[in-house]
Amino acid sequence: MNGAEHLGLDNKTGTLAPGKQAGIVLLNATALNVAPLNSVPGAVVSPMDRTNVETVIVAGKVRKWRGRLLGADLGRLLRELESSRDHLFTTVGMRQDLFAYS
Repeated sequence: MNGAEHLGLDNKTGTLAPGKQAGIVLLNATALNVAPLNSVPGAVVSPMDRTNVETVIVAGKVRKWRGRLLGADLGRLLRELESSRDHLFTTVGMRQDLFAYS
């Protein structure tokens, strides 16, 4: 709530209220990387990672459900990321070596 207020977005977001653009994230606290669960706030900021995100709802639309991303063309995203990487290597004149250890 405070973050939204400081950004001047508290009229749109920051709380769960009718008409606001809310984001809800449901986390899996039973996963092995969190066991044994001793502190919910501590688990969220320490051992949890993206694999613990089970469900994401943004502005009333489910974007991730039961661990699966919805409505995203991951193949297209991967191609765009690789194209961007290739462009950067070409632009700076570096030889691309995917097996180099740095």
